[in-house]
Amino acid sequence: MNRTHEAQWILDILTDRGQKITTPRQAMAQIIATRTGVFSPNEIIEDATGMDRVTVYRILDLFELLDIIHPVLTHHGEKHYEVHGTAHHHHIVCTGCEKTSCIDCTEKRKKAKGFTQLHHSVVFTGLCEHCSRI
Repeated sequence: MNRTHEAQWILDILTDRGQKITTPRQAMAQIIATRTGVFSPNEIIEDATGMDRVTVYRILDLFELLDIIHPVLTHHGEKHYEVHGTAHHHHIVCTGCEKTSCIDCTEKRKKAKGFTQLHHSVVFTGLCEHCSRI
């Protein structure tokens, strides 16, 4: 999915779930659509010129609730995010520079009986190639 379609995909989810398409939500959809991989709330705040921190966090909470994004915890316990994709994967975080990379998983995610909107978080940590040489 290209970035323009990804922004529209986010707006379509909002509409389908009965949410209003406000100017800040539209701006956040555009910002998030430009992201690849894991991003922090602070990165979004930097890009969301004219939008206050509270609004950014409220929209991130809404997008998480609607399964547009999912949380990824850093090894420090900080909450970062990633746009939901189709491929199930986990993350590895460098304990030196905190660079986060994806690890593909071959096993499909299974839903627990009776549960909906099931999420889990597995984060591997270690030193990346660059930090290993330092």
